[in-house]
Amino acid sequence: MSSTAASDAPSVPRRLWDYLDNHRREAPARTALVHAGGRMSYAELCREAETLALGLIDIGARAGDTISYQMPNWAETVLIALAAMRIGAICNPIVSIYRNREVSFLLTDARSRFVFMPETYRGFRFADMIAPIARGVGAQMIVCRGDHPDALSFDALLARGQDLLAQGGATAFAETDPTKDALYLYTSGTEGQPKGVRHSQATLLSEAWSVLLATDIGPQDSLFMGSPLTHITGFAYACIAGPVRGLKVCLLDIWDIHEAAQLIAREQCAWTVGATPFLQGLLEDPAMAENIRSLRIFRCGGADVPPSLIRKAQARGIRAMRTYGCSEHPTISGGVGDDPAKAATTDGKVHPQNRVRIADLDDESHILGPGQIGEIQSRGDEVFLGYVDSRLDAAAFTADGWLRTGDLGHLDAENYVTVVGRRKDIIIRKGENISAKEVEDLVSELPQVRQCAVIGVPDGERGEMMVAVCVLESGASLSLGQVATHLTEAGIARQKYPERLEILDAMPTNAAGKIRKVDLRAMFSPPDER
Repeated sequence: MSSTAASDAPSVPRRLWDYLDNHRREAPARTALVHAGGRMSYAELCREAETLALGLIDIGARAGDTISYQMPNWAETVLIALAAMRIGAICNPIVSIYRNREVSFLLTDARSRFVFMPETYRGFRFADMIAPIARGVGAQMIVCRGDHPDALSFDALLARGQDLLAQGGATAFAETDPTKDALYLYTSGTEGQPKGVRHSQATLLSEAWSVLLATDIGPQDSLFMGSPLTHITGFAYACIAGPVRGLKVCLLDIWDIHEAAQLIAREQCAWTVGATPFLQGLLEDPAMAENIRSLRIFRCGGADVPPSLIRKAQARGIRAMRTYGCSEHPTISGGVGDDPAKAATTDGKVHPQNRVRIADLDDESHILGPGQIGEIQSRGDEVFLGYVDSRLDAAAFTADGWLRTGDLGHLDAENYVTVVGRRKDIIIRKGENISAKEVEDLVSELPQVRQCAVIGVPDGERGEMMVAVCVLESGASLSLGQVATHLTEAGIARQKYPERLEILDAMPTNAAGKIRKVDLRAMFSPPDER
């Protein structure tokens, strides 16, 4: 296993390109990126990204401009992010599932000047959708792997940059300010309108070192990345942490569990981060065991993680752990040095450079002690700068500068944090506050249950009725009575038993794999409450 000393971390904020310049000077032939079309060394990655940056400058891009992109996990996506960082512009990734309404909101809110997209991806014509939106906000379109009458092609932009690079244009890059905005990352919107989260290079580099040190990763280790590069996880790991440490980053653009396992085997990937369904998929097929033999570390987050899943991975020799964070504070806890037992039952030990406290729900000036449940509040160098809409900042931070995560949880005496639900994910049944996550974890232990989400829907008698929504294993069946029997054996209060069970073939999820409970509530609420 690699060893990473704390002294490796920079003592002052630095720029992403300081690291890239070091890698292409000291290890130019080292593989930086593996993608569906081939691979790039660090020398090639830096040259291509600078070529794209010069092309952008040639069409008017400047420091502080917002560069949006709705792109798959392609090599071009990484180049766009690195080029934007090179000129001090602001990256604005847009998840690929968004359509007219969401894209229009994001391009307007982010004040986008340039927007990249594929002409067509997986049968959908992204360029046709974005063209009228881009015209409306005055953004220049750049189409990847195709063309459009309203757009400049990615290849043409690279050709412009190549001409400038040949003329020595790379010497003209201005020094960027690492404390300025570098990323507008919009929240997934599981509870409402997306909010633009602002990060700087300084906060992103702090996040990168937080993860690298806690995961004990060195330059020789390969990262598998199947999460979207347009989500905080994919962006922070593939576009920031990978280049910072000089890793080989392996991209999968169209999700397929078998292709994922083959890529892990072929490139000997040592670690990854992903949502619960990915880890479930890797572990459920015994035939994959040989393919994933190189995988020794799995950081699991972004969706509820049953303790049994972590234990199963650990039994297979994978150092799996629950990890906790959010777009506003990307990685708060979880590391390879954590107690393996607690890695399954908690969301990990708080990283040394972070601080967490638990605030009373009725009086946030009252900070709770070990084991007491309240709102999780956090501080650290990787905490975001604020929202694009600054009017939202006051609700995000306490008067003394702590981030209100909106998550409910508790700390133990050893500084392990456990998330028990969202503040808005509390079901109020007959005046009793019930944590949905506690019930979800228990129901998920049933062998026939693949996924479980517990929601509250309006009910005249109870205030809210508790509904357990489950996706079952192939060929399995489940009754409400079986759920009740299991919960009785688990020894929880009867008030926490669901009154209703619904079975789905698949859960509605966002790009990060999180279950969209807002959709489930709409699906199962009484017609007059939808």
